[in-house]
Amino acid sequence: MTVKSLTVNEALRFANHDFLNHLHLIQMNLDLQRVNEAKETIAQLSEHCKMLSNINQLKLPKTVEWLQTVSWCYPAIQMCLSSHVAAQVNSKYDEAIVQYLENTIIHVYESLDPYEQQQLQLSIESNEKQCHITFHLTGKWQHALFHTEQNILNVKTYEQTDTSWKYVLSIYEE
Repeated sequence: MTVKSLTVNEALRFANHDFLNHLHLIQMNLDLQRVNEAKETIAQLSEHCKMLSNINQLKLPKTVEWLQTVSWCYPAIQMCLSSHVAAQVNSKYDEAIVQYLENTIIHVYESLDPYEQQQLQLSIESNEKQCHITFHLTGKWQHALFHTEQNILNVKTYEQTDTSWKYVLSIYEE
């Protein structure tokens, strides 16, 4: 299954919408004399921008694009992303990573319970010897086992139920 990319116009529209929402939140807090909350929102946005800058160090353009746009493509899932990227990853893994992550989301997306909060925590860690992407989706959906043919990534599933799905994609550099 191929990943549908957003057009530049769509990406800019989503980014501008998010930016305006954050500005409104800051303005609302300031109007209510809640200066500390406004400062906290600014600090959170700053950390988010630093994290997005950090994932660019992976040097995996398709993966980075997917990570930056997944919440726009799948709005029913709230995403929390963390990263500690100390080294780039061989570009031969780029397409395989995106396909695996995308296929995972597609597998459950249509059967998500609309009355439950769906949260995806993605954690990325890389160094000169290895890269790990931890995927942990919580919420509620119709459970069906996920199987995919792939031979380039090491995938270890820790849990796969109808309320929690956790696995780690690992890449080991030689």
